[in-house]
Amino acid sequence: MINKPMPFEFLLDYLPAHVVVLPVIGMFLIYANGKNVLIFRKTRKNPQHNGIWISTKKEYHDSLKSEIPAITGFDFEDHATESDWLLLSDAHEDFETAANQLCELVTAKDHRIGKITPKSTALFN
Repeated sequence: MINKPMPFEFLLDYLPAHVVVLPVIGMFLIYANGKNVLIFRKTRKNPQHNGIWISTKKEYHDSLKSEIPAITGFDFEDHATESDWLLLSDAHEDFETAANQLCELVTAKDHRIGKITPKSTALFN
């Protein structure tokens, strides 16, 4: 099996020093501050979902979208899907600027980004 390079690797320079990156099928899970915070995705299948997936809660969607207008919800088969996750598409014209803003929020431990999961608990304890 060939290991694929991590997309958007340059963003690791803008995240906290102690992040954990776990590769999974076609994606890279990013853990920081004891939480699952982001997923970096870049695959040929369903390229409309490529970019940075943001781990959050629905109650924070509006404020995050207001702060970083490039962020959207997920559309599956042209239908909006209710999900806690948000997407910063790598096709968006402001991708790099918005990605840097996301990294700043993660580094600042913004409460709107990230979820504590059994995996994140195991990684940081």
